[in-house]
Amino acid sequence: MGKKKGGKPTMQSTEKLLAKLTKELGKQNFITEDDLNKFMEENIIGNELDFDEEEQLTNSQKAQELVWDAWELEEPEDRVELALKALQLDDNCADAYNLLAVDKAKSYLETLNYYLKAIEAGKKTLGKDFAKFKGAFWGFHETRPYMRAMDGLAYTFLQSDQIEKAIDTWKEMLVLNPNDNQGVRYNLITVMLSVRKYKDVEKLISDFKDDASATWLYSKAYLFFNQNDKKPLATKALVKAMKFNPYVPLFIFGLKEMPEELPEYIGFGDENEAIEYVNSAVYLWGTNKKAFMWLVDTHKKNVEELDAIIEKKEGKRKNI
Repeated sequence: MGKKKGGKPTMQSTEKLLAKLTKELGKQNFITEDDLNKFMEENIIGNELDFDEEEQLTNSQKAQELVWDAWELEEPEDRVELALKALQLDDNCADAYNLLAVDKAKSYLETLNYYLKAIEAGKKTLGKDFAKFKGAFWGFHETRPYMRAMDGLAYTFLQSDQIEKAIDTWKEMLVLNPNDNQGVRYNLITVMLSVRKYKDVEKLISDFKDDASATWLYSKAYLFFNQNDKKPLATKALVKAMKFNPYVPLFIFGLKEMPEELPEYIGFGDENEAIEYVNSAVYLWGTNKKAFMWLVDTHKKNVEELDAIIEKKEGKRKNI
C-alpha cells in the first residue's frame, strides 16, 4: 500500500484498494449476507488486497494504476511521465488529464483544456452508467476521476474570476452527489457569500443543516449579519462559531501566522480547520469593513472566554 510520510495511507492508495475490492466482490456469487461476511473474514479483513496481476488488467485499468502510482511520486516531472504513459494505454483516462492539469499546464487555457478533456473522457468511460450513478456519484470509484475533473474545473473558473461558472459547476456536482463526500459545499458557500447570493446560501445551509463545521458556523453568522431580517441573530451565531473554533479570528487578525502549505488533515474545532476556512474566506471579512469591525468587536467582548477555550484545547492536545 502506498503511503505518505508518517505512514498514513494516501487517498489514492485507499481508492486503489477500493477498486480492487469492488472488482473482487463482483466476481463472487453471494446468496446471503452471511456468505459475504464469511468471504470478507477469510479473504479481506487483515489481509493485503492484491487480487489482480498486471496481465489480468485491461488497458484502461492499467492506465488508472499508472496514475495512482504517479500521485505517489514526489517530482512533478515523474508524475507527468506516468500520466502520459497512461494516456498511451487509454486516451480516456480522465485522471491522467487531471494530473496534467496540475503538473504540466503552464497557463489558464492549458489547465482549462486538460480539465475539459478529463470531463469528456470521464463521460465516455462511464457511458450509459452516468445516469445510473446520479444521486450517489462519489459512492462508485469509477465516477471519481470525473468528479475530480469537475472540482478542478470549478477552481480554474474561480481563479480566472469566472465566478458564476465556478458556482454552476459546484452546484452541478451537488446534484450528482448530494452527500458531497468531496466537500465542495465549503468553497461554494464562501464564493456565493462573496457575490451576495444569499438566497442560494440559505438553501445550501438548509440542504446541509446538520453540518457543524467552522465554515458552516462562520458562514451562517456572516450571512445573518448581511441580512436585515436576520441581523438580530448574527452576534449569537458568531459567538457560537467562535466558541466552536476560536482560532479563526486569530488567523484573520494576523495574530497567528498562516502556514505556507495547507494542512493535509483537519479536525473539528482545531487550528487546521481554522486555517482551511480562513484560507478561502479571509477576503470575505477583509473586504467587508462593517463585518470585519463586528468580528473584531465581538471577539474583544468574548476574548477571555475564547482564550480559556483555546487553553483547554491546547491542554488536551498535550495530554494525547
